[in-house]
Amino acid sequence: MPDANTHYPRVIHPQLNSDLSLYPVVAVMGARQVGKSTICLEIAEARGFARRTLDERDVREQAIADPEGFLADLGDRGAFIDEVQRAPDLMLAIKAVVDRDRRNGQYLLSGSNQPKVGKSVSDSLVGRATYRTLRPLTLSELRLAEDHRGWSFLFGPDEAVVLAELERRAASSGPLDWRSVVQAGGFPRAVAAPSAQRLRMLDDYVEIFSRRDILEILEVESAPRLEACLRLTAARTGQELNVTGLSNDLGTPVTTIRRWLEALQRSYLIELIPPYSRNSGQRVIKAPKLYSVDAALALAASRETTPSGFHLETLVASDLLVWRDGAPTRDLYHWRLGSGQEVDFILEQNGQLLPVEVKASDAVGASEARHVVTFRERHANTPRGIVLSSDPAIRVIRPGVIACPWWAVL
Repeated sequence: MPDANTHYPRVIHPQLNSDLSLYPVVAVMGARQVGKSTICLEIAEARGFARRTLDERDVREQAIADPEGFLADLGDRGAFIDEVQRAPDLMLAIKAVVDRDRRNGQYLLSGSNQPKVGKSVSDSLVGRATYRTLRPLTLSELRLAEDHRGWSFLFGPDEAVVLAELERRAASSGPLDWRSVVQAGGFPRAVAAPSAQRLRMLDDYVEIFSRRDILEILEVESAPRLEACLRLTAARTGQELNVTGLSNDLGTPVTTIRRWLEALQRSYLIELIPPYSRNSGQRVIKAPKLYSVDAALALAASRETTPSGFHLETLVASDLLVWRDGAPTRDLYHWRLGSGQEVDFILEQNGQLLPVEVKASDAVGASEARHVVTFRERHANTPRGIVLSSDPAIRVIRPGVIACPWWAVL
């Protein structure tokens, strides 16, 4: 059982170090309590950076009253500033410093109110800064692995090599119960908490965000109704977004629901995965699929106790988003025809496509691959398809379609 002192390697760590050698300013984005401060402090200590957090009142007051003097006091050896959004004019002062001195690796920033951080980076620091998204812990990180396992090997041209790698990974992991993994989730504090307290902790997370943190992001006419919206989106994780349905259920105008969804998305609590529709030859459903940032958070926020197949799909989506973030040549979609055929995920890498279907069952056969086959028939640049489930047998179930246990990939 991990505890609060467990040190998890984070996939993003090498990327942040690389970014600091390329940009004057690097901002780390993500939901509250995913570990932004922890990883930034590690990097700051290794680089000898000055460190300040604007959560401390006297530090925050200095940064607000005299941002230029605040930065001058940090010196020129580099600095990590946490909760940077709490001093609104600080970004402009950082811009002035960077305009005078274009040295890379001057500032490492993070903050809990990510929309304001992102807007400040975009508006004030174009060309001077980059930002990276830190997501909840992946299964690779929970295993204390130094590298993210990734999905790119599945695009390989040699089917025998792909099968062998799946066998190797499955043997290394051993069989896992997806329900237990879902219930643990990927928020470090929740992972470390006793299982009996985890749901309560994550439920409190939702309430605090909805009734306090959201006020820093947008004006909310009714915090309880926004909380109800967040809980409804959690209950619909893994399903197509239906804004009208949310509006009807909450008795709230569609325009308001869209504004709230945008705030949740920019706060990294939900993700919208767009539909894939190029060259399909048939009418494709245009709605994105909605996913909670974390399967355990979705379970707690919806006040459910038993994970469903949608939570397994959310677990897979969380891992896929980390993979997608790792290279600009990658993207992620879902696919559904108006006639009903659908595939949970379409991975894109270097112009190639990989359909992935997720099943919660313990046994799968050729029938579970039929929609993957349909997708491959309509898209020539598809080396193979994958069906993930809890079936431990790794095998080809249809020509060009491999069935494997989910733990052989995540």
